Amino acid sequence: MPDSNQEPELLKTVLNKEGFRFTSQRQKILDLFQSAALGHHLNAEEIHQQLLDRGEKISFSTIYRALHVMVRLGLLQELELAEGRKYYELNTPFMEQHHHLVCVHCGAVQEFEDATMTQVGSSESALRGFSLLNCQFTVYGICPSCQSLLG
Repeated sequence: MPDSNQEPELLKTVLNKEGFRFTSQRQKILDLFQSAALGHHLNAEEIHQQLLDRGEKISFSTIYRALHVMVRLGLLQELELAEGRKYYELNTPFMEQHHHLVCVHCGAVQEFEDATMTQVGSSESALRGFSLLNCQFTVYGICPSCQSLLG
């Protein structure tokens, strides 16, 4: 990950190159992802609440626009994991392809790596003439905690 002193400059460079303005709101949203625990996914509501907790005043429309721009620029990755909600995670070049286990009861998400899944995505893409950009496999189920609660 880049040095924290270089991150605002890196974001500014990427945004300007693609014709977008650098704003403090975009930087603050990106900072949330960079400070989040590895494997933690955020949705717009969580981003809004975390920024409010830090004393930032930012509208949902600003958050959604910033997320859309950052996904388009490849800084964030958009995921649909549960409840039809969109979640986001930092799209870093050093992260391995990973997949998700999602509990349909509590919404818990666990990441896992499996080279077989990535190989299947790659070979299926090649077989059908696609150029593979990303391979994600999402498994929906009920986590052990919820299983014990549900009896």
